[in-house]
Formats: sequence, C-alpha cells, structure tokens
Amino acid sequence: MCFNTVIINPRRRDIRAQVFNLLVYARYNRDGFSVYLVDNKEEKTYRTLDFEKFVEFLKDNVKSPQLLHMHFRAASSGTISLKNVHMWKVESNDESNEYYYVSHNGFVHKFSRFTYVSPNIYYWGRMLSTVSKNKIAKMINKELEEITKEEIESDTLQFIKTEDFRKALFENLNDFNEVLEKYSFWGVLFATNPKRCVIVSYGKPVHIILSNSVLYFSNEDITSLVSGRKKIYGFDFLDALHTTYEDVVIVFDAAKMSIEKTIKLERKVYYFAKEHYCLNNKKNKNVKSVGRENEELDEETLKSLDEAYWWYY
Repeated sequence: MCFNTVIINPRRRDIRAQVFNLLVYARYNRDGFSVYLVDNKEEKTYRTLDFEKFVEFLKDNVKSPQLLHMHFRAASSGTISLKNVHMWKVESNDESNEYYYVSHNGFVHKFSRFTYVSPNIYYWGRMLSTVSKNKIAKMINKELEEITKEEIESDTLQFIKTEDFRKALFENLNDFNEVLEKYSFWGVLFATNPKRCVIVSYGKPVHIILSNSVLYFSNEDITSLVSGRKKIYGFDFLDALHTTYEDVVIVFDAAKMSIEKTIKLERKVYYFAKEHYCLNNKKNKNVKSVGRENEELDEETLKSLDEAYWWYY
C-alpha cells in the first residue's frame, strides 16, 4: 500500500540523506511519485510516473526545505496514470483562497474497485481459502478490458472531490468523523500548505518521529531511516523520539511548531465479506449470516471468521 510522509524542518537542517533513505519505500510503491515542498516561501510540486525523473527532481530541489510532503503510490484502485498520482491541490469554494495538497495511504471502500493495471496478488492480503489466485487474476483481467476504454479515477481522488470532504476540511473538521464513516475511509491522509498540516488517521496509526529538531509524520515507522545514532557507554542509541496517534484529526501549525487542534474520532468495527463466503457457511452454526454491506459484529463472531478476508475499520 502507498507510502505517505510529511517532513517539517523549522531549523532548515540538511535532510537530503533522510529523504533519499525514504526512497526504499519506492521499491514496492512504483505506480506514481509526488512531492510538495516549501522552501523560502517558494512552493513547488512535482508528480510523475517515472521514478528516475522523480529522483532527479529531488536532487535538484531538496536540501533544507521548511516543509516536504511526499507520496509513493501503489495502485490498488484506479488506473496507473498521472491523473491518479497523489498530491492533488484542493481549494476552498469561498474567497479565502485557502488550499491544501492532499495525499492518502489506505483506501476509500465506497469508491474502491479492483482495477489496478499491474495485478500484484500480494495487494489482496488475506484472501478466502476458497478463492484461488487464478480466479482473482481472471476477475482483474475483465476489469482491464474496461480500463483500456476508460481511465478510472482512484478511490482517493473520487473521495477528495466530494463536497463532504471539502466542507469537512475547510469549514468544520468535526464533520470528518461522519464523512469518513459514510465513505468507509481507512488509512492516513495528509493535507498540507505552507502554514499547517492536517493529519487524518482512521483505522491506521500515524507515526510521529522527532530527530535532530526535524519532525516527521508517516504511515510507517521510519525511525531507523531518518534518525542518527549516538554511542553512549558503548551502547548505540537512535537519536529520535517516536510516538503514534490513531483515530484522530490533528491540525499542526508549521510556523509555531505546535498542535493547533486535536479531534478524537470514534470508529466502529466493520466486517466486509464475500457473498459466496456467506453462502458456503449458512449451515455452519458457529458463523452468523453476514451480508456484503457494512455490519457491526461482536467479538465472538470475529473469532470464528479467521479464514475470511477482513479489515478493521
């Protein structure tokens, strides 16, 4: 799944080594690369499908920016195209001229379709034991026929185009809880501009690392890639602080280097099952009947679904 990170660098440290260390995540996320940076009040964005060109852009433009926002895409939904590369600019509808650059790691279930061009089966995670990889591939190939005729927007792009998302981001952040549940959102979303960073974590933790006065937000624990080492009494210590937050909206003031607002999100547990799984288990008294739509389950039922394809939302 995609790699997503924001780096805030108030003391203008040289972070080239840390940034290029993070390119290791491009090994498995090669369906689009993007960056938004703020350096001396100058803003730059770059989006591409070409990894080599992306590296060249970083070499030419990244040394000690105040803010750096990067995303490496794994196309689990939507065609592999420049249109679907993250770091979209979302602007408010009023005269405030407020805007954010947005990227997301995860998926938006309401808009998700199995339409990625490179059918890497490992994206599917835990599958039903009754479904073979060959059957999965056939399902994907049928979708590929449609892709050649029409470019399908990624689930995240469709989500951020909704008026619900725009209103929550620009008008009332407290509405995010209802919006995320309505569209079955999961993951970590970053929205950045020169003044602030809005962090949305829903069902997946956001990692926060402080190293050498540089602050890192990420959907992965990148501590070992961005921190230095100090040897004390013969022991090696990572020169970093690390914490995580989950199910929360955080507004971080990049100028004051402080949290402006924190909103705790209430997340329900949902189960998504394949239709034939339910049919195959009707006679099993230990498994309750589960439909394809969202349905909240109790802990006992969840334990009996060990072989199912499921996520916590």
